Amino acid sequence: MNAGEFFAAYDSFGERRTGGPGDVAAAGWLRGCAEATGATARLVPVSFERFAPGEAWLSSGDRRIEGLPLFDGGTTDAGGVVGSVGPLGSGADIGFIEMEPRAASLPNNAFALARRESRHAAIVVALRTRSDSLAPLNAHDLSEPFGPPVLQVAGREARWLQDLATSGAQARLVAQGHRSTASSANVRAELTGKGPPLLLLTPRTSWWTSTAERGGGILAWLSALEALARAPRRRAVVALATCGHELGHIGAHRAFAAEPALARESALVLHLGANLGCAEASRLVVRSNLEGLADRMAEVLAAASHPRGSIEALTGGKANGEAHEIEARGGRYLSLIGDNPWFHAPEDRWPDSIDLPRATAIAEAVAAMAREWG
Repeated sequence: MNAGEFFAAYDSFGERRTGGPGDVAAAGWLRGCAEATGATARLVPVSFERFAPGEAWLSSGDRRIEGLPLFDGGTTDAGGVVGSVGPLGSGADIGFIEMEPRAASLPNNAFALARRESRHAAIVVALRTRSDSLAPLNAHDLSEPFGPPVLQVAGREARWLQDLATSGAQARLVAQGHRSTASSANVRAELTGKGPPLLLLTPRTSWWTSTAERGGGILAWLSALEALARAPRRRAVVALATCGHELGHIGAHRAFAAEPALARESALVLHLGANLGCAEASRLVVRSNLEGLADRMAEVLAAASHPRGSIEALTGGKANGEAHEIEARGGRYLSLIGDNPWFHAPEDRWPDSIDLPRATAIAEAVAAMAREWG
């Protein structure tokens, strides 16, 4: 299928939150896509403790707004937390902050510190994106939840909540949910050859449909796999599309725990991260811990007609996303991550959030780089 057909098909599965019906259906579809390239592909089951959200809202006066509990935070009983609303870090019972979803991953950010300190009985956070709808924060500590109950709400509620915080108004916050065992799966595809292998790595799950957030990386993953299947190869190829990205990289953790050498000893891990080919966001960060490789990738991208001026080629520094899992295990990586004004928002849908020429250029460049290393 061409790139437009791919994104339309990807988008058709709807919400693909880990362990949900869209996740299960999309995993089977992606396995079939991988097999169509000529690779051998299978699903590798991943069990995990799933958080199922329940009642989640904040009310003050005659107004009530709905939200979503933080998946790795505390919960309330049906009565919730009742008390004053104030700025995060104040002495209020319910702390308020507005932030972009990506800000939660910044080191020592105010929200993370407030959760650790547990100064408030509860926290409400308004998530800001272009659409200002509900854009949840990733649950990095799902296996060890901590801190006070946190209610996540749409960014459009920020002004009302700020007024409550400024006046110290009284409010009730409810954030309920329960945990149970659930399952998802990594998609693993292989091409035979000598080791150590080239590893193609991309996450495949997300909070909503997330067509630009995840779809561009999966298109590049499939394009590279197809190119390698059709060309002579020096080495074996392993392609992993992992589940649980939004839940602390569960799928990647399980894969590398089962096969430590895959992260540590692969010739190269080509990490295809978030937002590859997102509309209205041309910035593309290319990072590697191998000297000169990020610059080489930038050259290949430019040759495939990606705007060179929007590519930031970096050597070393902190790897993000699943590339961090490789770096932490002593592996060699090349990582691509873009920007997205609809990041984590339900409005990240085909065709509005996709820049098809850029997504196609990235996929072609990734395939060319994979051939160089395969």
